[in-house]
Amino acid sequence: MIAGFILLILTIYPIDVFTLRLPKYEFKQIAAIRISQGQEVIIAYRHSVERTRVEGSFTIGPGPALYAHETRMTSVGTGLPNSSPDRTRRDGEWIVVDEGLKKLEDGLRFYLSPVNQTRLIAAGQHISLEKIKAGSIILVDVERISLMKWLLWRFAAISWLAGIEQG
Repeated sequence: MIAGFILLILTIYPIDVFTLRLPKYEFKQIAAIRISQGQEVIIAYRHSVERTRVEGSFTIGPGPALYAHETRMTSVGTGLPNSSPDRTRRDGEWIVVDEGLKKLEDGLRFYLSPVNQTRLIAAGQHISLEKIKAGSIILVDVERISLMKWLLWRFAAISWLAGIEQG
């Protein structure tokens, strides 16, 4: 009876999880980190054309979803976010564009290349991208899942596909 109750709780108790997936490989799950509203996700890279450093900062918000907070870059140029005087400021060496906490409806897809030296940080945890094949597209997103799914991933590496639209 008690075991059944615990299993029921684990199956219905919702948690928010930051995920890293490979869309072109049937949304293979690479990482999953428990996350809470207000926590930050950073994707940092070197722009392949301009060779400037870029950092995209996202906040976990209602939904759950990723919300674009700001983009930081050390210069502007081809393929970099257009800066708008009313949304741009200087912070030391950085040019900072306020993204206005725009909700990303379908997560963020990013082309992974060794040239870019991409780093991904979610809730203060660095996520290794080294084992992902160069030229892959990664999808970073936030999903609401049951605590049971999280525990199965955490301790047995059993992934889930809930909430992923393939296409």
